[in-house]
Amino acid sequence: MKPIQLDFHRKPTATPWLGLVLIAAGVVVLLWVLSRQDVAEERRKLIDTQEAEVLWRMKKQETSKLEAQKEAPLNDKVAAIEHAQAASPEAGLAALEAAWLPTIAYTKIDVSTTERNLKLELEAKTQKDLLAWIDALARQPDIAQVMLARQSLKPADPFKPTGAAVEVRWRAAEAP
Repeated sequence: MKPIQLDFHRKPTATPWLGLVLIAAGVVVLLWVLSRQDVAEERRKLIDTQEAEVLWRMKKQETSKLEAQKEAPLNDKVAAIEHAQAASPEAGLAALEAAWLPTIAYTKIDVSTTERNLKLELEAKTQKDLLAWIDALARQPDIAQVMLARQSLKPADPFKPTGAAVEVRWRAAEAP
């Protein structure tokens, strides 16, 4: 065991080598960490520029894809829908006009050119008038199908009219 030095005026003779070595090693490690931080910062800047370049390429590619989609339809289905929307519902409406009877009142007509379909809500004086109108409409050359979706009597009305919902599908016009 080392004797205790009680003379506080005398300087100790032992040099603290271990402390000096640890401080020097700490300074070396600190300098190494600072140099690695600089390298990491340069790599981060490089990665940021690469990401920005990739995002710019992706955006450019997306805009060119959107421009290409505007020029040509995506597929045949889209082209068919566009063609059907451009088609006129005149054939179905002309058949409706030709089959009309004075005892029939159209209350609602929904036209779908893509499906070549008319959805009608109407009222007739009697059930016989309704059935006669459906037969007359089905005999029209431009009509492919007539379906009676719903039929009801209005008992509260003193004239007791017949209400109906009818779906009509017309044939596609022949291309010249």
